[in-house]
Amino acid sequence: HCNTCKELSGSTYTLNQIIPKKALKITKGDDLGKYTYKGDSGKSVHCFYCKNCTSHVYHEQEALGPDSIVLRTGLLDEGVKNFKPGAEIFGKDRLSWEKEVAQTFEVMPPS
Repeated sequence: HCNTCKELSGSTYTLNQIIPKKALKITKGDDLGKYTYKGDSGKSVHCFYCKNCTSHVYHEQEALGPDSIVLRTGLLDEGVKNFKPGAEIFGKDRLSWEKEVAQTFEVMPPS
């Protein structure tokens, strides 16, 4: 529910998974652009996006450490259909009319 993700996606929330960086294998369109901003933690968030369609593919958040990434699960063929939310993060930014669908953390969950 973070406000930055809402701005990037044009939606009320995004569907993501935190995965090991080494588990990501891009098989097509791997010429990604990158930009960086400061997250709520004060640490950098590196955003990687498709230069062709501008979809954000994944983020590296320094707060998560060097071995994890945040993958935009909604971009996967089965992502939206088969992956149900296990938790909601940045509940502090949830819109007042949205219902809770999983355990909610006000910001990032504890490690």
